Amino acid sequence: MATITNRVLKITHDHKKKTANPIVTCTVRFSTLELCQMKNCPEARLFKLKCQLWGDDPWWDDFLYTYNNVYFFPDGNPAASENRMFDVTVGEGLLDEDWWGKDEIYGKLILYNLLSGVQIRKNTNVVSHSF
Repeated sequence: MATITNRVLKITHDHKKKTANPIVTCTVRFSTLELCQMKNCPEARLFKLKCQLWGDDPWWDDFLYTYNNVYFFPDGNPAASENRMFDVTVGEGLLDEDWWGKDEIYGKLILYNLLSGVQIRKNTNVVSHSF
């Protein structure tokens, strides 16, 4: 079964422009069987990877944003390990999920197996910053 590893969120903040640049990176690792399927069916869409940003809170987490780009596998050159990056510039207010103090933001990566319907969800590190 595929796994999502090396999950990292980094956020740069431009106070003058009032923008933030959250970048999520990860590695998707496929099993030998999944890699065989992807190599034998290169035109098929077998997996889909998407990413969201969430605010980390004690009682419930706040949904903040879904990245526009979505990755499908296999791609032009299927491999057992695929590195991916989600990158966007947003207004700083989008990441201001707590009205006071520091905001705690994390990325949620979701890998869909389009054949079985199984979803793998993994979170990145939490970034604390005042937006």
